[in-house]
Amino acid sequence: MWARDYSNEPMNHKSTGFTEARTAILLGFFMLFLTSAMPARANPAGLPSAVSNFMQARGIPESSLSVVIRKVGSKQSTISHYPGTSRNPASAMKLVTTAAALQLLGPQHRWHTQALVHGQVQGNTLDGDLILKGGGDPWLVIERFWLLARQLRDRGIAHIRGDLVIDDTLFDQRAIDTKPIDGKSTRTYNTPPSALLVNFGATAITISSRQNGVNIGAKPPATTLKIQNTVELSNADCAQQGRRIQLDLKQGASGVTLSVGGRYPAGCGASTYRRTLLSHGPYVYGVFKALWQQLGGTLSGGWRYAKTPGSAMTAAQLESVSLAEVIRYINKFSNNVMARNLLLTLGTHHPPATPDKAATKIKKWLDQSGVMMPKLNIDNGAGLSRDARISAQGLAALLESAATWAWWPEFLGSLPIAEVDGSLKKRFHNIAQPGRLRLKTGLLKDARALAGYVIDRNGDLWVVVILHNGPRAAQPIGIEIQHRILETLF
Repeated sequence: MWARDYSNEPMNHKSTGFTEARTAILLGFFMLFLTSAMPARANPAGLPSAVSNFMQARGIPESSLSVVIRKVGSKQSTISHYPGTSRNPASAMKLVTTAAALQLLGPQHRWHTQALVHGQVQGNTLDGDLILKGGGDPWLVIERFWLLARQLRDRGIAHIRGDLVIDDTLFDQRAIDTKPIDGKSTRTYNTPPSALLVNFGATAITISSRQNGVNIGAKPPATTLKIQNTVELSNADCAQQGRRIQLDLKQGASGVTLSVGGRYPAGCGASTYRRTLLSHGPYVYGVFKALWQQLGGTLSGGWRYAKTPGSAMTAAQLESVSLAEVIRYINKFSNNVMARNLLLTLGTHHPPATPDKAATKIKKWLDQSGVMMPKLNIDNGAGLSRDARISAQGLAALLESAATWAWWPEFLGSLPIAEVDGSLKKRFHNIAQPGRLRLKTGLLKDARALAGYVIDRNGDLWVVVILHNGPRAAQPIGIEIQHRILETLF
C-alpha cells in the first residue's frame, strides 16, 4: 500500500477554504479505503474481533487466555491480552530451560558417563565391582550405552565377578519429585530424571501376528524383565480396533514379569507399546547385563547404588552428543525426562543437584540479563507439572531477548516447524509457507500453550505467546483458537 505525496504540488484553487474541505474529503475516503483494504488486526489492548467472537460464541471466557504478539524490536505489542496473568505453560516451559542452558553452558557442552573398576583385573577377569557413574547425560540411548560396554570389552575385560554399582549421586534423588502427574507410572513421559538415565528408562514391547500365533519382543532386552505371552490370535478387523491387548506387571524377587494378554487380529502388522516397566536400578542392571552377555561377557553379581570410591580406576568413558543436539530433541519432540535432566545439569555447580538449585541459577541469570519474568515458577524444567507458572509477557520478553544472543540460531533451530517436523508436523496448514512458523507446543489437562517465532510475508520476525488455561483448553477447540490468532499475522 502506498499514497501519493501532494505536499509539494502547486495550489490551483483560489479559495483556501475550498482546498481544505477538498483535502478533508479526500483524506476521509483515503482512510476509509485503508481500513477496508488492511487485514483485520487487534487493538493493542485486546484480541482480534474474529477470535473474540469465536470464543464468545462457544462459551469460552476470554479471561482464560493470555496472548502477546509483538514484532521483534517494536515497543508495542500488536496483541496484548491478559499479558501479566500467571498461567500454567505446560511444555512451553521447556523454552526457559533450553534457553538458559544454551546461554549458561554453551551449545557445545557435553556430558560424560564413566565405567570404573574397583578391584583387581587379572587377564580378562575383574575380581571386583564395575561402577557406572552417571554424569547427567539426557540422551544416553541404548545405542550409545552399547558403545560404553563395547569400550570395556575392548579393554580386555570379559568377566565381572563382583556387582554392578550404580553411582547416580550427581543428582539428589531425594529432592526429585517422582510422583506421576496423572498416576500413570508406566507412561514414558512420567519417567523420573537420573544422573544415569539409560534409554529414558523405556522398553518397547512389539506385538506381531504370525501364522500360528502372536509373537512378542522387548527392546532393549533386560535380564530383569520376563514376558508371559497369553495373547490369542483372532479374525477381527484391524481397522475396527480389533487389537485388544492388556499389559499386567508383577514384581518378583528376581525382577518383573510382564503378562501380555488379550486378542490380536491375524492380518494386523506389528504394534509397539513404549512403557516404563522397570524401576531405575533393575532397568540399568538388566539392560547392561543383557548387552554384556551379547558381547560375550559374564556378570556374576547383583546391583546396588553407591558413591564411587576414590580408589576406583576409569576403564571407559563415553562423551555425549552436544547440547545443541539435545535441545533440538527436547523442543521438537517435547521430551520431558530429557528436559528434567537438563534442568538438573544447571544445578550441578553445587552437587548434588536439585531442581531448586537449578531454578535459582536460572532466575539469577534472567536478572543479570535484564529479562523480567516475575511470575516464573520453574519446578522441574519440563512443564510436566500443576505448579509451573509463567506469564505471556514474561515468556515473550525471554523470546525477544533470545533473538539477540549469539546462540539464537541454535535456539531457533530447536523449535518445531509447522507442517515440517516435531510436534507441529501436522499443525497449522494453509496459514503460511513452511518454515515461517517455529513454535513450541504445550499440552496438559486444562492447559494448552504455543510460543516461539513467526516470520511474516515481509520477512519480519515476530514473537508469539499463547497461554490458555481452562476446562476446554486441551480440547481441539484450543488448537482452533491458536489457528485463528496466527492468521492475524498473515
